[in-house]
Amino acid sequence: MRNLCRTTALSLLSLLITLATLSGSASASPTVLTASVQASFDLTAAAADSTARARLKNQYSELALLSAQYDSREAQIRALHDQNAEALIVVREAIKNIDQASITRLTAAVSSTKERYQPLFDQYSALNKRISLLKGLKDKTLNSVLKAQSEAMKLLVQLARQEIRDKEALLKAAKDTRTKRIAAARKSLAGIDSAQISMKSQKSAASALNKRLAADWSDFKAAVRKQNSVLAGQSLSSMVSGYQQIAASKLKVIELEQKIASIITATRKQIGT
Repeated sequence: MRNLCRTTALSLLSLLITLATLSGSASASPTVLTASVQASFDLTAAAADSTARARLKNQYSELALLSAQYDSREAQIRALHDQNAEALIVVREAIKNIDQASITRLTAAVSSTKERYQPLFDQYSALNKRISLLKGLKDKTLNSVLKAQSEAMKLLVQLARQEIRDKEALLKAAKDTRTKRIAAARKSLAGIDSAQISMKSQKSAASALNKRLAADWSDFKAAVRKQNSVLAGQSLSSMVSGYQQIAASKLKVIELEQKIASIITATRKQIGT
């Protein structure tokens, strides 16, 4: 009865793994514990002595659990990665738009102020040209009137130019602040670089282990077809070890993805989004 329960549980677990594989995962577990594999394994285990049989069944159970854990963690990694990828797009766009509304407003203020005073500047320039042209004439009264007008207008021109300079100074200060804020935000976000490098290393190690698992899996299926319990046990032992190493790598990748998410969140808070 106990063996029947274990076999039923393993069969259900195998079905779940198979369904996960059929879902289209590009990084699904390389071992698919199908019903035919289960049947071949049961015959191989039954032909072994009691000690070997118990060891084989324990190894097979652990393999099934590790294989299911593999797919679960892979799904978690994909979900975290997709969330981070989307969040990165948002935060990078937000960084580009830091204080942009303020810059646009101040730029418009400078332009509108220049446009407003341009007629004054044109009049002042025209008046001074007229004064220069009339210098040769002996009409002191006219020259005196024009100079008086020029002096009066000069004060207005100076005030207008000062207002423009003040607005330009505000714009420059805003641009400088924006540049510093963008640089600070990008520096904070750059903290993901080391995490991404470490993640790449972990994924590379897992990829190499996957190739080894695929080879071990082929050896295992061949062994159980021939009911060779010794070779089946060796393959199971190698696969369990490989899965344990991959599990550690995937756990590290999950931690790195979570670290990236934290950096993105901190950067968004820094820029006020």
